[in-house]
Amino acid sequence: MSIRLFSSAILTHLRLHKISVFAPVRYSRGFAPFGKPGSGNYGRTLGKQTVGLMELLRDKILNRVKSIPFNAKDSVFSIGDYGAADGSASVPFIGQLVANLKDQHGPEAQFQVIYEDTEVNDFNSLFKRVSGIIPDPQVYLPDMDNVYVLASGTDFYKQCVPSNSMHFIMCMISLHWLSETPVKYNNSLYKYPESSAEEKIALDRQAEIDLETFLLLRSREMKQGGLLIICAGCEINDMNTGEVKYLSDTLLTFLTEIWKEYRDSGKISNDEFLNTNLSLCFRNMDQLRKPFDDKLSAVSKSGLCLLSAETVIIPDIVYTAWKDKKDKKGIDDREEFARLYVATHRNWGNHTFLNGLSDSRSQEEKEKIVDGFYDKVEKRMSKINPEEIKDDFRFICLVVTKK
Repeated sequence: MSIRLFSSAILTHLRLHKISVFAPVRYSRGFAPFGKPGSGNYGRTLGKQTVGLMELLRDKILNRVKSIPFNAKDSVFSIGDYGAADGSASVPFIGQLVANLKDQHGPEAQFQVIYEDTEVNDFNSLFKRVSGIIPDPQVYLPDMDNVYVLASGTDFYKQCVPSNSMHFIMCMISLHWLSETPVKYNNSLYKYPESSAEEKIALDRQAEIDLETFLLLRSREMKQGGLLIICAGCEINDMNTGEVKYLSDTLLTFLTEIWKEYRDSGKISNDEFLNTNLSLCFRNMDQLRKPFDDKLSAVSKSGLCLLSAETVIIPDIVYTAWKDKKDKKGIDDREEFARLYVATHRNWGNHTFLNGLSDSRSQEEKEKIVDGFYDKVEKRMSKINPEEIKDDFRFICLVVTKK
């Protein structure tokens, strides 16, 4: 398919689903990380958990990258980190990626690294990390020539970079965020097993539309022979119990039950409860594979081809730290476990709860409610054996090329 026809097909898809490539739309994915901008809070908490995913996949990805067509004499190798947050999870890997490519293509090869996230992202912390002002983890930029770092504050449900410009794009643990909240759960923040069929269908439909939109836009941005790596929080069947498990399901249960108590006691209204439904979907393997397995889909016709798909489980580092302290020092510090656990996950949830509260409340009142809410979550968790809370991270990782 020619670039002109392909571009027209993408625009048609976006118009059908009422998604604009050009208008400044505020998406549900646009949440501000918790903590003072520029403080690197994400990297000190949640980033320490998610960096393990990059370490696990590093060698496999680096081997794949070698096959990407690139002429160092007349082009720049473009790397995209979509949903980058403050860069803490990806900085070590991108440094290794560029170093390997320099070995392959020569020291004079030029590289640009584009960190994408929404307009409310903590780009201050990101550039502090990349430049080494925040020194953890080890950075690559100060020690490398011909490497240029940029940022895109454009939501990835729109086109973020020029067409046919990217050699390599990675999107790690962001694609579960949807472009909008498709359904109001009456008694939960996310779907429960007992959620109605209508609620589940609406969620799955929005997730299907958003996945196709994301993939078509990335296909438009990618060069032929380019590589797209996606790791998405997922839903899987527990082999031991047969239960359906998904990313952070234990925490989501805690958040839901305590937020319901806030509603039922009158601390928040029912409308506020509904407005804080989480706009996300943890897809299963079949849902993530569907656009590629269907050879007549718009995604397949765009040239995207699935090279591999696998489920990966990353150990919960907060639980591991608690268990090591208990086993090696005999200290069962459940309060520290709860504090670290809540601090890790508050990064992605805090903004949703603040934004869902009524505009009739002052900002000070909103912050007081949400602070008290997370304090209550922490106190309740501290009274429970961490063995019952252990929440390993579950992901499905896709490796995709553009033919």
